[in-house]
Amino acid sequence: MGLPMIRLPAGKERVPVFGTNGRKTKRTVPLPRVFTAPRRPDLVRRAVIFLQSKRFQPKGSSGLSGHKYSVESLGAGYGIARVSRIKADGTAKSRGGGFVPFSVGGRPTHPPKPEKVLVKNLNRKERRLALLSAIAMTGEADAVRGRGHVAPQKLAVPIAVTDSVQRLRKTSNVKDLLVALGLEKELERCQGRSIRPGVGKMRGRKYKRRVGPLIVVENDEGIGRAASNLQGVEVTSLRKLNVEHLAPGGHPGRLVLWSASALGKIDGMFLRGVE
Repeated sequence: MGLPMIRLPAGKERVPVFGTNGRKTKRTVPLPRVFTAPRRPDLVRRAVIFLQSKRFQPKGSSGLSGHKYSVESLGAGYGIARVSRIKADGTAKSRGGGFVPFSVGGRPTHPPKPEKVLVKNLNRKERRLALLSAIAMTGEADAVRGRGHVAPQKLAVPIAVTDSVQRLRKTSNVKDLLVALGLEKELERCQGRSIRPGVGKMRGRKYKRRVGPLIVVENDEGIGRAASNLQGVEVTSLRKLNVEHLAPGGHPGRLVLWSASALGKIDGMFLRGVE
């Protein structure tokens, strides 16, 4: 049984292609059928958690924690609790408790165990449908703006750019392209940072930063390094595209710029064997 799919014939709608100067060219490309996939934000979030769980670090207390002393219970008749006590000089009369979880210096009660399975499960078809849904929601203007991205009303999504952007090698050139497309306020939005609330700030992730545009190309010929200095901007090839790129934090609707060649090959890569 295949995935629920997509009725729109290829080539029925077309997307204008923008040049490196931010202006529309005479070329248009057909809208890929994947952009009509069912919208499943719940499944997208599950897929993001599935990928994140593969990076979780196991943690737990030592198996010897609280077991480092010789202990003995004196039993009844001494006017003291019958708890196991640390032995010293062959006797346990005057020492504190040990070994048991309710005493100071005892073993921990139900501690986290490093052998616990942290990786979440997600079926193969669900993973594929989540990716298709995440791609489709990048072509939905309400989802993109609802996620917080700032884009001019006249700029329709999905945004297709010429393949020459793959060869941009200077950060200034990438920035000029985004500004020419009207995304100057989007770049300004990504400049700020905030301090994370709670104990997370003490665990190597003190600051929170906003996520900006994603540029998807068929082949990275220099633009990845050029865009690395632009805060919030990310570049990936079509072959490496996953749900975390399209829905950071599990929230679908990221603002994406597609190269014309990547947009033309997206159906052949992600719809193969679906119907």
